[in-house]
Amino acid sequence: MIRALDDDELKEHTEMTKRIEDKYRRNKLKLDYYDMKAKLDFIGFSIPDDMKDLESVIGWAAKSVNVPSDRIRRTGFTGPEGNATLTRLTELEEETEFQRLETMARHSAAQTSCSFAFFTPGDTDAGEPEKIVSIKDATMATAIINPRTQQVTAALEVVDRNTQLLYRPFVTLRLERRGGRWVVADEYETGTRRVRCTPYTWRPELRRPFGSARINRAVMGHIDRAVRTILRQEVNAEFYSSPRGVLEDAHKGAFFDKSGKRIDPLRAIGAIWGIPAYRDMETGDMRSPAFKQLTQASFQPHSELLRSIAMNFHADTDIPLGQLGVVQDNPSSADAIRAAEDGLIAVCVTQSDHFGYSSRSAALNMLSLEAPDKEMDAITKDMAKIRPKFANPATPTPGSQADAGSKFVTAFPDLQGSDLALERFGLDSDEVSRAKEYMQSKNGKSALQQALEAASARPQAQASGQQKVLHPLEEQKLRAEMLGLLRRAGVTAEAAAKSAGLEGMEFVPGNPVTIREEPA
Repeated sequence: MIRALDDDELKEHTEMTKRIEDKYRRNKLKLDYYDMKAKLDFIGFSIPDDMKDLESVIGWAAKSVNVPSDRIRRTGFTGPEGNATLTRLTELEEETEFQRLETMARHSAAQTSCSFAFFTPGDTDAGEPEKIVSIKDATMATAIINPRTQQVTAALEVVDRNTQLLYRPFVTLRLERRGGRWVVADEYETGTRRVRCTPYTWRPELRRPFGSARINRAVMGHIDRAVRTILRQEVNAEFYSSPRGVLEDAHKGAFFDKSGKRIDPLRAIGAIWGIPAYRDMETGDMRSPAFKQLTQASFQPHSELLRSIAMNFHADTDIPLGQLGVVQDNPSSADAIRAAEDGLIAVCVTQSDHFGYSSRSAALNMLSLEAPDKEMDAITKDMAKIRPKFANPATPTPGSQADAGSKFVTAFPDLQGSDLALERFGLDSDEVSRAKEYMQSKNGKSALQQALEAASARPQAQASGQQKVLHPLEEQKLRAEMLGLLRRAGVTAEAAAKSAGLEGMEFVPGNPVTIREEPA
């Protein structure tokens, strides 16, 4: 199928293509700073020409991105227990490896202000998985966002130089470059009005709906200043390592041979101690040559300037000074370290809220891959009860987490053993599930143990003449627990009821899930 783009498609494609091209140069510069490949435009007169090719790098751009990005970690989704949408969403995350891919989307958004996640069904005949999640940065994708609804109305993904994907409501178009123009090579019906694209933006604003990059003009300016300072230190080190001496009152004859030819200065230096005194013909005084060592320039001004630049960088990025290579004279206390990270933690908490909305949008796009449009309204309402869960960006120590968990359980004893209480102790989703499975198995053993103990204690009490008996309701509970254990063990309903002393009970059709039906 080959056809030309219609007016609406052409308008959207032209707008998004122009945006990618207009922003490409700036985004590429930010990525060059991150990769430590950007070169100084102006070095200054203090660097000799012979040393202008010296490569000095500094990793502050990568540090400004990696530090907050590594602290924003989504550990899963949380919602009502037994929620079918939550269960399916968890399965889809494992199937598509979405949690790992989303980490890369958040990291790329910090580099260039935004990134995009695309959701498409795979071509199983070509060996692709059933569902594909594709992550692209701002140099390879963009979208059109409705300013009123903040919903994506169209999106463009650059696959390669001659192939693009145009995402629109109910359809995805595969575009190919033919004869210097773009044409529609194939159409894929999506069956949903949702545009299967989720933007991940870093600190979006009304004026900047696609956010602002961590590598901004201030960061690049501080890095340029820091590199120039390091270059000056290198120049100072070169002069420091070379001999800096002055020979005063030496007769010029010491530097010329008998034929009047100038002696190599290096050979002359080797004979400095043998240069004799001579008489000044004008004054008649004897003059003795003297060799003096010049004082070397200090490195301290350069170190202090680099420290000052690092403090300016810290003020603009909230990256702690210790992570920029600036060591304080005295070790920082725990309170001082925590205070230095307050700004960084606030940045991560605020950004987690923005990424939380993106995660919910991505979840809906992922669910729409297997749900028709008429079911998406119900799924969207169900998603209102589900929230993305992020780890604490403050990175508390295990001791402080245990202390906080103990205080929480003391204040709310009814929540002891709940998911919320276990999370307060610092357990992640997998550890919480394993802990609950263990507690359930332990409680199940306790019920069986209580039933056996009660059954064995009854004859002993009767033999010893004790009159203590169980309350009828307690006895009925033990019989019911015994019946359940026998049924799950595979005993038929009638035999289990007879053994537990509950003969004559009626059972609904069906067996426990642990019992397999006999083959017909």
